[in-house]
Amino acid sequence: MPVKMTIFRRLILMLVLLILPILGLYMYSNQVSVRVVRNEIKESNLQHLSFLLRQAEVTVEQLMLAANTIGRFQVIDDLIHIDEKPSNYEKVVIKQDIIEKLRLSGASSNWTNQFTVYAPAAGTGVTTLNSADYGAMFAEDAITKEWKYRETSENGVPVKQFVRHTVYPGSRIIVEVSFTADNIRNMLDQIKLKGKNDPFFYHPGELPIMNRTANETLAEGVVDYLNGRKVDADRAESGTEYVRLQGRQYMINYVKSETLNWVLVDYVPMEYRLSPIKNSSLLFYACIGMLLAMSIAFALLLYRNVQMPVSQLLHGVRNMERGQFSVRLTNRQKNEFSYLFHRFNQMASQIEQLIENVFAERLRSKEATLKQLQSQINPHFLYNSLAFIKSMTELEEKEAVIAMTLNLSQYYRYTTRVENQEATLGEELELVRNYLTIQNLQMQRFDFELDVPDDMLELRIPRLILQPIAENAILHGLEPRMEWGWLRISGERDGSGNRLIVEDNGVGLSEDALEKLRIKLDTPLDNESGCGLWNVHQRLKYRFGPEAGVEMSPSPGGGLRTVLHWTDHENKGGPS
Repeated sequence: MPVKMTIFRRLILMLVLLILPILGLYMYSNQVSVRVVRNEIKESNLQHLSFLLRQAEVTVEQLMLAANTIGRFQVIDDLIHIDEKPSNYEKVVIKQDIIEKLRLSGASSNWTNQFTVYAPAAGTGVTTLNSADYGAMFAEDAITKEWKYRETSENGVPVKQFVRHTVYPGSRIIVEVSFTADNIRNMLDQIKLKGKNDPFFYHPGELPIMNRTANETLAEGVVDYLNGRKVDADRAESGTEYVRLQGRQYMINYVKSETLNWVLVDYVPMEYRLSPIKNSSLLFYACIGMLLAMSIAFALLLYRNVQMPVSQLLHGVRNMERGQFSVRLTNRQKNEFSYLFHRFNQMASQIEQLIENVFAERLRSKEATLKQLQSQINPHFLYNSLAFIKSMTELEEKEAVIAMTLNLSQYYRYTTRVENQEATLGEELELVRNYLTIQNLQMQRFDFELDVPDDMLELRIPRLILQPIAENAILHGLEPRMEWGWLRISGERDGSGNRLIVEDNGVGLSEDALEKLRIKLDTPLDNESGCGLWNVHQRLKYRFGPEAGVEMSPSPGGGLRTVLHWTDHENKGGPS
């Protein structure tokens, strides 16, 4: 009897077939990993050194910039012509002013620095140093336009410092800026505090500038190696060397400072960095390789046997959510999903049949409801109209009789047509015009105005939707008012939808009465609720959705303002 290959058994078989190749790949993976880590360490150290060196160069460039701007001070011209000053007090004031400006220039840097300004023509200068021998400091062979490392003395104590001169045109003045090697040493101390580095500054022929806790033995070995390799600071850019010192292999990284013409050097033991990787690489990379391969296998297997069927099932469910109940699923593989697909197809078929039945029933119910609502509109003013015709006939007012008869016939011709449940807004307005003309003939104490844009006249709306609003305005607003009245019907259309506004200057309603009427519009019709506004409100909701309806508020003219509103997208695709 053949064994049935279920999804689980296929997964087990795939794992067994993948284990054997993994055992042959771990050696190669280990070698590649060590090489990659070595390169990463080198690149990381070089980038770190470049970043730190750039910070130092920025500080040095600030000092150079300050030296280049000192000669532009107005008081420098006073120093050049200081011999022309009549009193020693003025000379002292000039020098003191220059000293203050030199200190302000040096304050822009976080390094300890000194500035000296020398005017050769006057044979004098100003300095922030404690003392200065201008003749020796600005001798021709002592002037350097590049940074120079030299040893000098302050108060009898030898001091190593970097110095640079800025000579202004015509040797008008010479500015010397300097900073001690302790600034470099402080920077190296900060670098070492942040890691296990042991950096130092190197230049052939000079003693290296080391951090204060440096391993001098190892550092000297690195310097001897660099001297033997003839790493020239004039030509070096950046690089990496490997050297064995005291029985251990070290990686030496160096980056040249273009500004100072020195090289920042750092060395790290490779054993310290690579030994944990070597010790764990076999197990780590073997596991990673196995997990990776297993993941790929699982992904492929699950995609074909699980993901694809699940995707089909989800696609079918989404189609059903969108109302496409005719969707059916197929599965050629004989597995657990075959049963699910079969049951899904049965369920979809049953739901489709049920939806069709319910939808047909709802259509019939909705049509019956709309006809019932339309039939509730009772032209109760017929008797008054006939009485008016009788009275006018007795008075031999032929024109009034003709006008009443014409408008009344057009009015009832429209209202008695029940074959179509919708009409254009233009047709509805014509009906309202007939109705208002009839009422005006009877009352003869109000004016009316219809102001609806032409682009709204072709909109399709439920029939007899506007006349009940005008009827309420006449009967409950203008008729109780004994003074002359007016009624205006206007239309608006914008991005938010369409609005028909009916407003008058009748007696209106109080705020409490308005609130009660608003509540009744959304409650089921009962014996106490009125039919006119209620059925208009409900028919708008039936036709255009729950956002459509009737809103009421006080009119600026003192009467009532009624707004019928619906949106354009709800007006599209409806029944005609």
